Amino acid sequence: MDTDLKVELEEIARMENRSASFMANQAIRSLVEERKATRELIELGLEMVAAGALTLAPDNIHVWLLAEAENAPFPEARPRS
Repeated sequence: MDTDLKVELEEIARMENRSASFMANQAIRSLVEERKATRELIELGLEMVAAGALTLAPDNIHVWLLAEAENAPFPEARPRS
């Protein structure tokens, strides 16, 4: 483990009255759970696309995100082309 990271981890552990090992374990557990959830969402999305679910065109999402009007309508979903 990087020396600076280890020092920061130990400081956080000390503030939380925990061991550095416990804090590292919690961080790793959170990372694993987040990556697992992300993978499950991607797999679900791919299944939905394969089943013909409606989609949003990336260009339309980009325009919507950059719209200056806060009340810009959300892009319409359409069948996959």
